[in-house]
Amino acid sequence: MEKRRPLAGMRKTIAQRMRLSLDTAAQASHHVRVDMSALIKARAAYNAAHPEDKVSVTDILVSCTADALRRNPSLNVSLQEKEIVAYEEIHIGVAVAVENGLVVPVVRDCGGKSIPAIHNELRELVRRVREKRFTPADITGGTFTVTNLGMYGIDGFTAIINPPEAAILAVGATSRQPVVRDGDIVVRDVCELTLTYDHRVVDGAPAAQFLSDLRGIIENFSAVEQRPETGA
Repeated sequence: MEKRRPLAGMRKTIAQRMRLSLDTAAQASHHVRVDMSALIKARAAYNAAHPEDKVSVTDILVSCTADALRRNPSLNVSLQEKEIVAYEEIHIGVAVAVENGLVVPVVRDCGGKSIPAIHNELRELVRRVREKRFTPADITGGTFTVTNLGMYGIDGFTAIINPPEAAILAVGATSRQPVVRDGDIVVRDVCELTLTYDHRVVDGAPAAQFLSDLRGIIENFSAVEQRPETGA
């Protein structure tokens, strides 16, 4: 006994875009393990003081990613026909799972927003997506995408680039792990990040520098109210 259903609607669109991505982009990946302890501590402190408006790890990572992109603008690009388009503003899409599919709403101008502002905008976008009230403007115009499966206990994964963007960041679960610090073994909150990038427009060294900078921003994170890059 088997059931069949047509490949249609959202599922068809996703299938077409993912096939287009794999058929056209030269996709390569870098992986890095990041100490999330400072970020987790800062988030807990902020949420304890703001129980009515708690921020998520994803909210903070979107901000940190924007800071890393500001340092590494060569990843905030897309390849359109025969031109590499570089963007001054940073618009980050965040993958959201919905019934029978995946939608990527876009947080505009992440580089110019505080983490609470990113949280409020993303929360509203996710609400509209899950209520099926989002508009084309909500899901277009992204320059980079973040996808987080940590809440499902996935240690790490490689995501497919969301065309026409040049890169996507995959976030795994944060877990308590033993690490070596100053010659001693200590337990820290560790997460695996995977950057997939289009090697046609982004080379391996700049991609690695982006991940290195992102790791530094995360591991030196101090407070939700203070942006890690600008200090503003």
